[in-house]
Amino acid sequence: MKRANPKLIIIPLEFKVACAIYKLDIQEVLQIFINHVTLYDSICPFYNEGFSEATRAISLYVLSKKGKTRESKALLHCSDLAVDCLKGVVALAKKKTGKCPVKRKKSLFYVNSIFKIMKRTYVPSDTIYLDENTPLLLTKDFSVLCELHNRYPKDYLEHFMGMVSLADFHARLGLNIPQTNLLMVLFMKIANGFDRDSSEILHLTDMELDFYERMEELRLEIYNIRDLAERTAILKDFYLSHYQQINF
Repeated sequence: MKRANPKLIIIPLEFKVACAIYKLDIQEVLQIFINHVTLYDSICPFYNEGFSEATRAISLYVLSKKGKTRESKALLHCSDLAVDCLKGVVALAKKKTGKCPVKRKKSLFYVNSIFKIMKRTYVPSDTIYLDENTPLLLTKDFSVLCELHNRYPKDYLEHFMGMVSLADFHARLGLNIPQTNLLMVLFMKIANGFDRDSSEILHLTDMELDFYERMEELRLEIYNIRDLAERTAILKDFYLSHYQQINF
């Protein structure tokens, strides 16, 4: 099987480590992220679990590249119709009455309309691959937001993965520092079962049980370390050591 996008998706080591510690399948985590990036939630001012974290983080990422953005290549030939569709989504998203899941579903009419007419420059296929045997299915919402901002799917995926640092998250937690990283919040929701099969039975090896016990002990041992960077570095080395033990 050939990848639809020849550009290799780079999976950061810290993301691999975080997934390994929580026994998460990387493909599943990325698919959950993709499924919660929507055009509706990029506009909706109300909080929607999973959707808000994924979509708003992407919006912030796009804004951070503001100096490099250009008018969407995909919509140049159909800008009037695209604008009408976007206005339709805006009207739904800002409507104060009605439930968000219902309005999000209604917004698919406009998303589908844009998807049908847009030139697929950055998302030539509905499927991309982490490797030859690991597909990710792109939703129409995700594809439209890629084309709208002239971004390849890998840009959004790598941004998500690059924002995940379990060591930083746990260090902040121990120091009572508020977590402002929306994608790390989403990752932890997934780790705690969000949008995953709850019937799956988790099997832990003796090595993993020892690791989790040692992880709790280490958090107590570093209690007096109040510097975020120092605490993060200690946890990062500890988590990496565990990852190396189970993979090499």
